[in-house]
Amino acid sequence: MSVRRLVPRLAATAVASAVLSTAALTAPAAASALPTVPPAAPDLSDIRGYPQQNVLRVWPDNPADASIPIGVIPYDDIAPKLNALQAASRRVSARVAGRSAGGYDLYAVTVTAPESRAEARQQELWKRRIEDEPSRAQRDRALLAGYKTPLFVNANIHGNEWEGTDAALRVIEQLATDTSAETTRLLERNRLVFNITSNPDGRVAGTRPNAAGYDLNRDLTIVSQPETNLIRELIVDTKPIITLDLHGYVNPTLLHPSTPPHNVNNEYDLYIKHGLPNALAIEQGLRELGYAETQRARIPFRDDEPGVWDDFPPIYVPSFAMLQSSIPYTIEAPLNPRGSDLTPAERVRRSGINTDVHEVAIRTSLRYIQEHRAQVLHDQAEVYRRGWAGEPLRELPDGYVPGWGPEDDYRTTFPRAYVIPGGAGQRSEPAAARLVDLLIGSGGRVWRAKKSFTAEGRRYEAGSYVIDLHQPKRGLVNSLLEPGADITDRVDDLYAGPAAWSQGLTWGATVDTLWDELPDVRLERTYDGVAEGYLPPGNGDLRLDLRDAADLLVVNSLLGKGVAVHRLVDGSVVVPGTPGNRRLASAEVQAHGVTFERAPKHWRGIRLDEVVVGYLGTVEERDTLAELGFPARALTASTLGTTLTADVDVLVVAGSVNLANLTPENRAALDAFLARGGGVVGVGTPGAGFSNAAGLLTVTATAGPSLASGVANVVNAGGPVSSGAAEHSFISQPVWFTGLGAGVTVEQSYAADPLLSGWWATEGAGGQSAAADRASIVRGVSAGGNGVVLFGTDPTFRLHPKGLQAQLGRALLWAARR
Repeated sequence: MSVRRLVPRLAATAVASAVLSTAALTAPAAASALPTVPPAAPDLSDIRGYPQQNVLRVWPDNPADASIPIGVIPYDDIAPKLNALQAASRRVSARVAGRSAGGYDLYAVTVTAPESRAEARQQELWKRRIEDEPSRAQRDRALLAGYKTPLFVNANIHGNEWEGTDAALRVIEQLATDTSAETTRLLERNRLVFNITSNPDGRVAGTRPNAAGYDLNRDLTIVSQPETNLIRELIVDTKPIITLDLHGYVNPTLLHPSTPPHNVNNEYDLYIKHGLPNALAIEQGLRELGYAETQRARIPFRDDEPGVWDDFPPIYVPSFAMLQSSIPYTIEAPLNPRGSDLTPAERVRRSGINTDVHEVAIRTSLRYIQEHRAQVLHDQAEVYRRGWAGEPLRELPDGYVPGWGPEDDYRTTFPRAYVIPGGAGQRSEPAAARLVDLLIGSGGRVWRAKKSFTAEGRRYEAGSYVIDLHQPKRGLVNSLLEPGADITDRVDDLYAGPAAWSQGLTWGATVDTLWDELPDVRLERTYDGVAEGYLPPGNGDLRLDLRDAADLLVVNSLLGKGVAVHRLVDGSVVVPGTPGNRRLASAEVQAHGVTFERAPKHWRGIRLDEVVVGYLGTVEERDTLAELGFPARALTASTLGTTLTADVDVLVVAGSVNLANLTPENRAALDAFLARGGGVVGVGTPGAGFSNAAGLLTVTATAGPSLASGVANVVNAGGPVSSGAAEHSFISQPVWFTGLGAGVTVEQSYAADPLLSGWWATEGAGGQSAAADRASIVRGVSAGGNGVVLFGTDPTFRLHPKGLQAQLGRALLWAARR
């Protein structure tokens, strides 16, 4: 454990002067030939001037809104407030930019001086130039003088951390109505973009997650929720110089920048030189508020040990924004107003102070942009320039900023390119299309090969996707595609997992790394992942290998239409090639891009029925089952008597349930389910514990540390669950199985070197050495005839490991009908 964070509380101006003098590290390298910038953005004819005002619908009054007791604005008052501000000022443009999971309007607001259509087009051209032609942008005097530098404020992402919304509205109102020359000039040089309440579901209900049950600040590179889709869209489109994500409650007020580990793909020198001095300036502004509770701030980079509050995984708004070349902050206001023991007056006092804190963060950050305008514009473009040029990440000297040391040195080596193969070289066309859509939607650039080609000894078909890493947001793209880093030996703490993610390895597509070569083939920029699928001609039977959730979705769709679907011993399925079945299969190919092949001659299989799944778990199990197309119903230990009815075929156990505490009615329902041969699929220690307690399979389940997470190396046995699975899996608190009873078959094991990337202690009872070569997935049939599959990996984690979903689907089909 390092003891380095004892940095003097230097004045913000002194630190700013020190870090902004590091020009030698940020000056452009020698000129090099950059690739031609492909056409990218929408037609300029779509660009309109400002204001762009809309009358927002007004929601009915809701006295139960959880905002009301702490004295902040209730959701139903936000639209009237914004409508009034638009009516009063041509500086304010508000729109409904989406809908929350619970159906509420999501409001995006832009505040700036009015712009003609021609002026707005010029702003758009300058914004594109910063990313597409960064060297030119750094020298463009008209751009440097006239570009409106953007600031993005994301408020209320955690629903019961309310006050960011109120601070945003306060700043908007002041900028809308102040007629001073200073404010006029400010809005002529800036655009401020606000996501007013990014989680209205939670704001109204007083909950951290949205109505679908997700912590939105863990979803930025999965983008499973409509709210995070909007946040991503606003960051990518706005290209903000500074991003503020407004939270509560950490006392004293917490401000980024963060402790290590740092995401290895960031141009950290260009961030920390601004991130630290602006944090110190915000701290000074908080002191000047005069409250006893705001006389100091907690800046993790300065005050905490490594791992306590890191910016490693790009799942958070600030971590994602940094990979977009923004200077981001989490701002955690200090005073929790939620306590039931607080008086009404104390709640209002606390929320008032928190609102002031967030207002200081917004105003100070806007001032920082103005005071360092030339440098922050240069450095935003510099991130993109380095990407286009393919330059290595900088090695920073100790003391680069006060407190910077060897523990902060997190870097990666960029490959020259990635290829996501098409055709026979791709294990799953739908998975490949999904991954391409993620890259493009997140601001990355993807091309398709016009002809077949060979690269680094491998042959690729025409239509294969090529990701040239000489592109402006290479850090973001590489963070999603590279395997990740093993940080076990570097930190013994993390704020939160996952410690590795790698959509390139965990989303189910084949992704090849080209270290030294960009394919010598004509490439065309693409803006959409495409899965065309395939149906063999003729009238033969059809085989579908279940490699992706889309394949399971098709199976369940066909079963729901009464098609005879048969499961083979390897877990794949066969559909008899009748004319009617072929018409239905063709429609599924069109809808989901799956690939059928000719069935083997003389095939033999078990006919499947529609599988109804009951689950003891969370929204992650609920939504994974939905992505697989299974009819599913939520169960709890207290409702088994009414919900575990005769039509449930398989029980998924992902949450702890104590069988000894079941009521007689609920235990009778469970016993009846097992007596009729119901299948069980268990996840983690809860699943194994249920299996043992119910007398199904005999196993000993051992869990690694709760912090352990990442990408694991696995060995597949090739049975009905793991046939065709990748050699990598995803873990979040890994579990392995020993002491296997009679009839228990190993489907998958951890490799001799279990961890590819992430964090997992090497030694000890829960360490990698104990899990090496041990079973990670097992299956068997109980004495009572129940098909049981137990997972030690995590196929449902936050809807992230898309490549493991098919394994769960295969397990369900096997357990339901052996």
